[in-house]
Amino acid sequence: MTDEERASAYVLGTLDASERDQCGRRIVEDIGFAALVTAWENRLAPLALGAEAVIPDHLLQSIEARIDQSAVELPGTLTLRAGAGDWIDVSPGLKIKIMNRVEALNRQTFMAWLQPGAEYSDHDHDQDEEIYMIEGDLIIGELVLKTGDFHIARAGRHHPVHRTKTGCLCLISQAISPL
Repeated sequence: MTDEERASAYVLGTLDASERDQCGRRIVEDIGFAALVTAWENRLAPLALGAEAVIPDHLLQSIEARIDQSAVELPGTLTLRAGAGDWIDVSPGLKIKIMNRVEALNRQTFMAWLQPGAEYSDHDHDQDEEIYMIEGDLIIGELVLKTGDFHIARAGRHHPVHRTKTGCLCLISQAISPL
């Protein structure tokens, strides 16, 4: 932990008793560390006033824009930010967001969002289909997938109707199929 991190943790009260005692001694003995603690106390003092902060309407958009501008991209990679991309209505209660398509391999990866009670028709697989459950439940025939589960339907297999009781969000990689 850097001195800056330790000073902020001291002011926020997140250190254990031993670390807090060590910081207390350093404040007395080390003028530089004491200045860091004072700076953090001054930064955080408005939070202790109890007055409700007024947050400008545009602040979140401004923060997101600065994050996007400062984002580092690695050569030869693609990063899709959480708010990027459009959701496509596929059927009642089912939307997808395409994350990646590789036409040459006839392969795509997308997120699927199903509303509670939604169903998706049975289908066959030209390629393996992989499903990773991000949240909720997805019921495929008698199989129930839940948050964190991973499922593969092998090429040439038939998938019965997909449905959800609570709604779900999942990541799917499969052959490109018409929407």
